[in-house]
Amino acid sequence: MIKHWYPHPGPQTEVLKRMEFEILYGGARGGGKTAAGIVWLTDYINNPNYRALVIRKNADDLSDWIDRAGRMYSGLGAKIAYRPAVITFPSGAIIRTGHLKDDQAYTKYQGHEYQRMLIEELTQIPTERRYMELRASCRSTIPELRPQLFATTNPGGKGHGWVKRRFIDTASMQYYLYIDIDGKKKQGLISEPYKDKRGLTRIFVPAKVDDNPTLIKEDPGYVKQLDELKDTDIQLWKAWRKGSWDVFLGQVFTEWDREKHVVDRFPYNLDECHRIIGFDWGYAAPGCAIWLAVAPEDQFGITHVYAYREIYQNRKTPEDWARQLAIYTSFEDTDMIVLPHDCFNEEKGNKSIATIFEKYLKTDIVKGKTLSRGARINRVAVTHQFLSDAPDARPYLLFKDNCYNLNRTLPELVHDENNPEDVDTDGEDHPWDALSIGLVTIQERYKLSSGPVKRPTPLKEDEALVQDDKGNIESPDFWKAMKNPKRKSPEIELGDK
Repeated sequence: MIKHWYPHPGPQTEVLKRMEFEILYGGARGGGKTAAGIVWLTDYINNPNYRALVIRKNADDLSDWIDRAGRMYSGLGAKIAYRPAVITFPSGAIIRTGHLKDDQAYTKYQGHEYQRMLIEELTQIPTERRYMELRASCRSTIPELRPQLFATTNPGGKGHGWVKRRFIDTASMQYYLYIDIDGKKKQGLISEPYKDKRGLTRIFVPAKVDDNPTLIKEDPGYVKQLDELKDTDIQLWKAWRKGSWDVFLGQVFTEWDREKHVVDRFPYNLDECHRIIGFDWGYAAPGCAIWLAVAPEDQFGITHVYAYREIYQNRKTPEDWARQLAIYTSFEDTDMIVLPHDCFNEEKGNKSIATIFEKYLKTDIVKGKTLSRGARINRVAVTHQFLSDAPDARPYLLFKDNCYNLNRTLPELVHDENNPEDVDTDGEDHPWDALSIGLVTIQERYKLSSGPVKRPTPLKEDEALVQDDKGNIESPDFWKAMKNPKRKSPEIELGDK
């Protein structure tokens, strides 16, 4: 342990004793996460073979961490070299550092061996697959150096959903007793260790500002700032002050309520409905098809839309997709299938995806409005409107419970950091892409007697085209993607269940 530093009783003491392979620490703000991580790294610094890795969100955050670590390590004889920072101890033990803004952040450590890995703000990693790529470097060929991964985070961020599923939803919480600095008995919470199918263990240790008496003493105003959020932003207060994982900062579609939006049965005969399929192409990344039914007016004169089927898969060629969709449309009349604009491009003499679909499908093929610069923002606005409540107290858009991936990913989408009106494309947005181009088409093609209260002005297809240096419209080269896949399958991406 670092000289003259002692962990606070409760969560900070508890987390430094854990032996599980993966440890998630934190939840609310002010719980002493960073200090705990810095100290946790020092257990093996007297072993010359010890190697550790620290990952933070960006260069500025990493610089702040190095400054704090340097002060805490100053009495241990540590020396710091920069660009990127490497901390070396007298024994020869080394702690290396990196950040997620590095273009090669997830692949540059492949083949390396780090007996300890510290990842700060875990929810900044967009997908579980990316996390697993980093985790693969946490290993040891030295018996006395036991590999462990220590992650800290608050609720929120583009990776909120997968972190919640991996560490929180699998957690069975239990109480433990400890004596605080005033000698009083208190209760803390900790999850029971979870063992995955490979026998690796993980655990969640929650902590709040109340567990950090140093911060409360030195900066009592910080606690007041957190408590004031209760009157101005109740969701943010629940996340930052209480560590709630049910709400989080940056969530796009805050209207989402599973109990309200997801249904277990379809209340209409499909033959009574207009039916369309929204489609988002992907080969290395998953592609998605979402079936939407525009229902007849209900007894209140309201028209609802139902998302009632999905296909979500990768490594399928356009022909594979077309054959699958042809099976469904052969026994179920469908008005149209809506494809994004890039599916209509023909490159290097190859047929477009739309042309291939036309060969197999009798259903009309329609180009969705996805080309203009404002098209995504328009689709976000339309999704908000359809998720809102109709005058009959039900949302305009409802989801069948078998649309697992759509129902999973839609509430997890976060805002783009550079454009708060848009969805962050680093997230798992493929189901939403397929859904939203379908919703925009429904809004424009069908004259609903009632629908979302406010209709946005339709965007022009020739508005603000995205072009390359030669003036050509940019779009993905799906033939190249199929020849050079860079991503693994969704099964690997989702990790352990």
